Amino acid sequence: MPAAGETAVMEQLRKERLEVLELVKELRQLRERASSPAADPGAVGAQPAPSSAPALQGAGDEARQLVAAAMGGDLSALDKLANLAAAARRMKPEEQVAALAGIQSAFELLGTEAGKGNSAGLQTLWQATRIRGLQGFAVRALGQAAGLGNEDALKPLLDPEKYLLLRSSTTSALKPAADAGNERAIQALAATAADPKQQGFGLLVVQGLETAAAAGNATASDGLATLATVTNRNTREGAVLALEAAARKNQPRAEEALRKLGWR
Repeated sequence: MPAAGETAVMEQLRKERLEVLELVKELRQLRERASSPAADPGAVGAQPAPSSAPALQGAGDEARQLVAAAMGGDLSALDKLANLAAAARRMKPEEQVAALAGIQSAFELLGTEAGKGNSAGLQTLWQATRIRGLQGFAVRALGQAAGLGNEDALKPLLDPEKYLLLRSSTTSALKPAADAGNERAIQALAATAADPKQQGFGLLVVQGLETAAAAGNATASDGLATLATVTNRNTREGAVLALEAAARKNQPRAEEALRKLGWR
């Protein structure tokens, strides 16, 4: 017999799946109403100029439906979503941006659900990281969930090699958690700043640490101080500017770093 704790978890998963299935049903109904001629009485006889806007809007709607279906246990939904993303990348540049934004919006909803503790949402994000065409979307959404306090979402971002993720993606994805004051995320970014082999990610680290430094986090200020001495000009200048912004908020660690660097 399953333990009481396991029974509770299974019951919670069952409830979440039922909620997701209901969401899918509502989305389908909304889509059917929107595509019905009766939805727009004034459309009869009207001949507007052809536009790609409905198709682009449809891509976003379909992405949200597929995300909801994946959360509900549809094993094929993520593959369909990957195909949708691939099709979007073949569009004209101006249309591609809008279509990919719709897919990104769907993943943001998924990240929010995972951040709230929805285990089905987190599992769906993890599965999406294993699909090449979706990994970037999924890693950003994991970062969003980590920023909302989901420590399980943070784990793969802290050890990208173990989880077969791109460090460039995980480095930028640590920013929401670092902004929220998560010490593990801040320490990971500071460790990247201190690693000479990772200097190519310096500007991403600056962006990840600047808010934490402005809030008074000493580790973040120290990481920025390290990056203020590297050879890459953009990274170096970005780090100095981030330290100056923290100093304007009367953060002593940032002020001290600027003095040691000769900027005071």
